[in-house]
Amino acid sequence: MRQRKAFWPLLALLMGIVLTFAGAPGARAADGAGKVYVLRIDGGQLIDPGLAQFAERVFDEAEADPDAVGIALVLDTPGGYVESAARIKDRLLASPKTTIAYVENDAVSAGALIATAAEYLFMHPGSVIGAAEPRNALTGETADYKALSVVVNYFTSAAIARNRDPDVARAFVDKEHPIPGQVDELLTLDYRKAVDIGFANGIAESLEDAVRQAGIAVFELVEPQWTFSEQVGRILTTPWVAILLLVVGVIAFGIEFLQPGLTGPAAVGIICLTLFFLGNALVGTAGWVEVALAVSGLVLLAVELFTPGFGIFGVAGIAAFAGAIFLAAPSAGLAWQYLMWTTLALAFVLVALIRAISQRGLGKALTLSDTARGWFAQAEDRSRLVGREGVSLTVLRPAGTAVFGDQRLDVVTEGEFVPAGVPVRIIRVEGTRIVVRAIAKTE
Repeated sequence: MRQRKAFWPLLALLMGIVLTFAGAPGARAADGAGKVYVLRIDGGQLIDPGLAQFAERVFDEAEADPDAVGIALVLDTPGGYVESAARIKDRLLASPKTTIAYVENDAVSAGALIATAAEYLFMHPGSVIGAAEPRNALTGETADYKALSVVVNYFTSAAIARNRDPDVARAFVDKEHPIPGQVDELLTLDYRKAVDIGFANGIAESLEDAVRQAGIAVFELVEPQWTFSEQVGRILTTPWVAILLLVVGVIAFGIEFLQPGLTGPAAVGIICLTLFFLGNALVGTAGWVEVALAVSGLVLLAVELFTPGFGIFGVAGIAAFAGAIFLAAPSAGLAWQYLMWTTLALAFVLVALIRAISQRGLGKALTLSDTARGWFAQAEDRSRLVGREGVSLTVLRPAGTAVFGDQRLDVVTEGEFVPAGVPVRIIRVEGTRIVVRAIAKTE
């Protein structure tokens, strides 16, 4: 009997332990508790490759965290590079977590694409969305229809995937396809209009309010921070920094080619070009292929400089180096900018190299090393010809040709006409002018 009474408390304890461990997950799922990862694209940040790479890490961390229930993006941006926004758009559409876009102020241009791709879209009072016409990064003009078509498809496909009106998304990008009642040439929606037409899910006073309206009642906001390498990559891929690195790097290598053995210029060139490709590698737009092409290009240019190759090595080197820059650039527009500035730097270097190349290799062998400084051609002294007799070879009218022994000379008479075959005598020489007179038969 005592054994039976002792058994029941032990059984109750075991059941309690089992229920505690088994019931915990169910309780957490029931009350909706979990982490919501926050990606901030606010404060007027540009959407660039560095930001896209950081966003990739935020998505990776959130999707690998079993406690994460959502990813929220805070938007206040004037836009940026379409290719970078498209990377974030793709992650939003593919994420298994609940995705929320909270437009804090402006979501225009590339920012509108990101907002469109989120599962839930909430607008803060006073915020706007739209105005996403793509522009050429080199000229600032509206992109051609081919580029426009790509961006239109980015927007419309994202809108369809999120059950939003694709016509509204297209009107953000293409002014040739306005929606009914559109006033602006390019569609921009204020927060009320975006909600009224059903493009946005609602108006939210704060990020927390937006998360709750998305159906997550109990949550913890987790905001990943930029790592040092991500910050470095973003700085190095800033367009003016990248251009400066390329120009200085090319000129530094040019100085090294002009004055071989100077370690300073070579070191500067290596550092600049390494930083250029390192920055693009950190933001995910460059890899070993681009680095290998760049190194190959520099080696081929050096071979062309010191070993005559009829231009083959030089052309191949320029093509390889240009290909590396083009592939490493975050976008085609930036690639053309990089190549334009690199070409200017190369032109500067080539002008200097052309002046120095005659002193090296084949150029030195084909170039005279001694000059004719201080030497002057002297005119032939023809005064000794005075008195010589000959025969007019042509008619002298009064100029013509006469033969004196075995020597033919251009001559001129004093004005008289002398037929061919008439004996003549040189009577004077005036510089290069030889004056003759016909010999009379009585002489």
